[in-house]
Amino acid sequence: MVFLFGVIAYELGFIVESVQQGFPDCEAKRALDGSGGRWQRVRIEFEFESRNFRDHAHQPEGADLVVCWEHNWPGCPVEVLELRTAITKLQG
Repeated sequence: MVFLFGVIAYELGFIVESVQQGFPDCEAKRALDGSGGRWQRVRIEFEFESRNFRDHAHQPEGADLVVCWEHNWPGCPVEVLELRTAITKLQG
């Protein structure tokens, strides 16, 4: 899933700056406008399912975004990007 995100990150408006084994898994920049003139630093945690963020006892203050394949935690206190939905939108 990390590799998949890396392949489509630019199309989703992200530039990956670093990936690591520790929490959070990734640091990236997200485009805030279509021109690429404004960027936001984003700390990303990769999980297969969004609820794994909670199950792994990660602190919400340590990440800005959970990138997952399946978003199955409706009350997630961190923004979630579900890759299976994002891929479908990119194909359409």
